[in-house]
Amino acid sequence: MKNYITLPLILVLIAVCAIRLHAQKYVGGDISMLKKFVDEGAIYYDNNGVATAPLTIFKNAGWNSMRVRLFVDPTKASLDDRKQGAIQDFDYVIALGKEIKAAGFSFMLDFHYSDTWTDPGKHATPDVWTGMSVEQLKAQVYEYTKDCLEQLNAAQATPDFIQVGNEIITGMLWQTGRIYAGGGAPTGGSWDSFAGYLASSIKACNELCPDAKIVIHTELHAPADVPKFYKNLAAYSGVSYDIVGLSYYPDFHGDLSVLEDVINTLETQNSTKNKQIMIVETGYGFKWQLGGAKYDFTSTWTLTEAGQKAFAHDLIEMLNSHANVNGLYWWYPEYNLNNIVFPDGDDRETTPPADWNKNFTAGYWNGALFHYCTGKALAALYELKNFASASGIKTIGQLDNLQLDNSVYDLQGRKVNVNVKKGVYIVNGKKVIIK
Repeated sequence: MKNYITLPLILVLIAVCAIRLHAQKYVGGDISMLKKFVDEGAIYYDNNGVATAPLTIFKNAGWNSMRVRLFVDPTKASLDDRKQGAIQDFDYVIALGKEIKAAGFSFMLDFHYSDTWTDPGKHATPDVWTGMSVEQLKAQVYEYTKDCLEQLNAAQATPDFIQVGNEIITGMLWQTGRIYAGGGAPTGGSWDSFAGYLASSIKACNELCPDAKIVIHTELHAPADVPKFYKNLAAYSGVSYDIVGLSYYPDFHGDLSVLEDVINTLETQNSTKNKQIMIVETGYGFKWQLGGAKYDFTSTWTLTEAGQKAFAHDLIEMLNSHANVNGLYWWYPEYNLNNIVFPDGDDRETTPPADWNKNFTAGYWNGALFHYCTGKALAALYELKNFASASGIKTIGQLDNLQLDNSVYDLQGRKVNVNVKKGVYIVNGKKVIIK
């Protein structure tokens, strides 16, 4: 016998599913330099001025997930790149991954598949893999990924999320894996090769970490290309993934509407509408703009501790209106020169000491969540918890404030008019509270 479900009941079920998507959210940061700062002697203070282990500060602030990058052989990176933080070899990542998991955080592993930084402008093939054919590279990606994950499993540092490549909107393992996001590729590259590298990585991930969620990570330097990239990727059956990962920095990419427009498209186009979305990198300054900034939002979010917190608040408010978005990670929150360059507790902002240029601090980061002199946690660090704690239920004053694309139903699936009493209703397939 067939069981028929009425439209109102379907809407209720959709709403319930939407609420459950919000039930498990992940908030944290890319803390890839944390071990280095701690090893160098950095001292971290919570917002009450109490010296505290940084992972404890993050945990007490409501964070529940951490991201760490991995390079194949960072000793082959340039000196400038190493000074800017391209130092995470496999031993480093195992040690930090173990700490993250032991502290009760979920762990996102970010494979760069390079010896140094990768982004839309560069994806150098690792030095030791140079000269390999496409087929050899596919096999190498598989074996390397498998070996890394085997060792992480053995060390009780199994990742919960795995990024197969970093900001790969222009491909990976150049030149053979270089592509155009909207389709096609420059001379020497191809989508087939690129997708083959991804498929090899994903195959190893599925075999060694079957419970881990796979993240495909892009960024927003050309926002219209992002949905096109994922649409083109859908043609390759071997590239099966769970999460769209995005980098978003207002200083580089524009205001929040740029990010929201991309999210809206991803939530509706066939290739991505069933995918979860994570902002795996974001940040904003508390004293100076980010280096190389293209946009100035200081009239919206001042370059102060309060302004940085206001950016975090506005970003979270927007993200929490999207049921598919379940992750938010701040980039490089751990930057802290307290007790490394600046004597512990010293605040000589205008006259930095002579040993400012430590061999790993040349890449000064203006978007940290600790004050670089004093090591004290900033307000935005604590604001981020509001992403993970959001219920996903919108509260409004009255129904006629909404743009209604569908009818309104109560929780029993009965159609109601807009002149309803206080309570919980299903509007446009989502749950809202009328207060």
